[in-house]
Amino acid sequence: MMRLLVFLFLASNLCLGQNEFTIPLAKANSALALPSMAVHDGVVYAAYRSFDLLRFSSQLQVVAYDLNARKELQHVTISVPKVHGARASEGLFLSEDGQTLAYTELHEPGLILLLATKNLAEIRRSTALPFTPQDHQRMFAGFDGDQLCLGSNYYQYGKPEVSGLRFIRLRVSDLKPGSDAKIAGVTQDTSSAIVWQPLKKTTWVNRPTVGGLWEQYTESGEKTGQELTHRQGVSNGAIALGDGKLVAFYGNMIAKGSVVSYADHREEELELPCAAHQYGRSSDPAYVGGICTTEKDVLPEAWGNKVLSSQFLLIKADGPKITWHHDMDFLDVADGNEMDTGVQNGAPLLYRVGSKLLIVAPTKSPDLAVYEVPLPE
Repeated sequence: MMRLLVFLFLASNLCLGQNEFTIPLAKANSALALPSMAVHDGVVYAAYRSFDLLRFSSQLQVVAYDLNARKELQHVTISVPKVHGARASEGLFLSEDGQTLAYTELHEPGLILLLATKNLAEIRRSTALPFTPQDHQRMFAGFDGDQLCLGSNYYQYGKPEVSGLRFIRLRVSDLKPGSDAKIAGVTQDTSSAIVWQPLKKTTWVNRPTVGGLWEQYTESGEKTGQELTHRQGVSNGAIALGDGKLVAFYGNMIAKGSVVSYADHREEELELPCAAHQYGRSSDPAYVGGICTTEKDVLPEAWGNKVLSSQFLLIKADGPKITWHHDMDFLDVADGNEMDTGVQNGAPLLYRVGSKLLIVAPTKSPDLAVYEVPLPE
């Protein structure tokens, strides 16, 4: 493994050279719900719940915003199942033709909602989730043609032979299951999000009990031979880039971590003086998003592990190399304190426009921050 050591100085000129503006989000409350986002042809879409003074929510706000003209195009309010307290979404995705949005909440009361991008009108919805109490770490992985892709870490206690990763495809036409497959005996051992690429029909599985091993499997349960082993730090997620490529994030309790780039049995590591976490969804496979945190080093029972500072990292996967960084709050919400509840972080959206990358990020304020970052030639 090749290693590079980076010392991040917060005043580094990597923070300079970008333009910045904000997108207002009416009735947003980042302490209770975070926006899920998608982007197509210069328009960013954001969907988020709004709440009353008693922390009840029965409305979903959906906004379409033109990034070039810097103006709101549409804003609709949609009635959704009533909840009380914080609510996590499993994501907002666009169909391949850019005509349909799909929004999901995959814990009871569940919701799968399809909207037309041309006017944000509701096309179809379902509140009947295809899950059981054995489905943990539920995820929405977007579209695969005319199907929606849902996954879970299916675990039946005392029966490891029937436990495994579960992959469900719902027909867009009626939101009913078109297929339901399971890789028996292969489960995600950590709380990291499942790394599934439906279009490639592959998934990566993390197994910390054998040295922080990430292994790639096909949906039918066959090993592809691609694997990454990292023996230092705790796994904080990974991003699959296709063709056997993976970017993995690591950190520990004393603010030391790394980013590891893997491609076809070759690993390169970028060591960091902070804990690195996966943080962002990118339309450009050359770049991924992460966030670096430093935490107060005291015992958890004394209310320790509080994040003292956090910086967003724009990472060039080939290297890996930090192209740009900027102070950013590490945001997340959870439906509750139980193991099988929804969890959502404030992952920014990374969108390539010519020679610059737009980073659209949720904030503690009722708006999105947009950073325009020139990319190196």
